[in-house]
Amino acid sequence: MRIGLFGGSFNPIHSGHLGIAEKAVTDWCLDLLLFIPAKVNPFKVGASGTDVAGGLTDAVRWDLVTRVCALNPKFRAWDIDLKRADGPSYAIDTVRVAQGLYPDAELFWLIGEDNVADLPRWKDWETLKTLVTFIDFPRTPESSTEIRRRLVSGESIADLVPPCVMEGLRLEQLSLAAAQRRGDL
Repeated sequence: MRIGLFGGSFNPIHSGHLGIAEKAVTDWCLDLLLFIPAKVNPFKVGASGTDVAGGLTDAVRWDLVTRVCALNPKFRAWDIDLKRADGPSYAIDTVRVAQGLYPDAELFWLIGEDNVADLPRWKDWETLKTLVTFIDFPRTPESSTEIRRRLVSGESIADLVPPCVMEGLRLEQLSLAAAQRRGDL
């Protein structure tokens, strides 16, 4: 079995992520692609030990990832990093759990080509590169930061996210608006 691991903040997941995932499944003949939202990106950790990227809650990011995974039978959302109690989400830890769950699988890690130069800074890099094959992809024009900016300013994001993500974000905005009206926020 050939399994791809696609970790990231997915804050939010967007059409670029979906395109990369579909291309990886096809080009690398993956039997399964696991989307793994990070709890805390180790390269975006502030002094408090929390993720400084801001944006969507873990629950919303998880909902959006599961919506995207429903688009392809080879996609699965995996909440292993979101369930970690504290600290950053390290690829090596995730890979070791994947090895235990899929002992006979060949593992692949999807990474943006803009992050390849940073691989030697990853925790236990020397071990990690023996456990997975890295699949690097060019950076897509979509940006989670741009999507969050547009959401705040009320601009359309239809050109940046699949319809299922648009719907999930719309429902989240309605939920937040209702909570504000009730005084829960």
